[in-house]
Amino acid sequence: MQQIQRSSERQKEILTATLSLVGKHGVQNVTIAQICQQSGASVGSVYHHFGDREGILYALYRESFVGCFEQIREAVVVAESAEAGIQALVFAYLQWVETNAERASFIYEASQGSLLRRYVAEIQAFKGAFYADIFAWMGPFIARGEIIALPPWAYDAIMMGPAHEFARRWLGGFRDMPMGEAREIIAAAVWRGVGGKTAVI
Repeated sequence: MQQIQRSSERQKEILTATLSLVGKHGVQNVTIAQICQQSGASVGSVYHHFGDREGILYALYRESFVGCFEQIREAVVVAESAEAGIQALVFAYLQWVETNAERASFIYEASQGSLLRRYVAEIQAFKGAFYADIFAWMGPFIARGEIIALPPWAYDAIMMGPAHEFARRWLGGFRDMPMGEAREIIAAAVWRGVGGKTAVI
């Protein structure tokens, strides 16, 4: 048990060091040597726990997404109305971005190009599980026409697209609009985009 706990702690130290280094140097420029120096882990330990550099970045990507997803899920599934749930989704995501700016920046950067190409199936699986929970909550509201009926991909584009766009700008230094005000505006706009009494295919 103690060995398992120590192994978990070492993995956490490596991921924490990697996140810090990514913030300083960018995803593409972080090296195993830097990670070892920052975390205090040996090269052998790093490879034992994560396989290689891409394995470390995937583990950090997954850990970051899981934390984000949990915050969104907890906010949405308790909502008793369609409007409250859709707005909670936007609020929860942008709140997570604001309080986890370093992780959010990492997710956006790591999502570009082919950096995590070996892990596409795994990424699709854990994202799919998250969306399945959200769609399960949405189902009764869609059936009653309180949320318009759309293909699954369209919900992601409409409900998350505006928040993603603002988050990228905010993380890039855009501060003309306070995050709190932006959440209100974007959440209201997203609800107007998917809310309604008439189902549309």
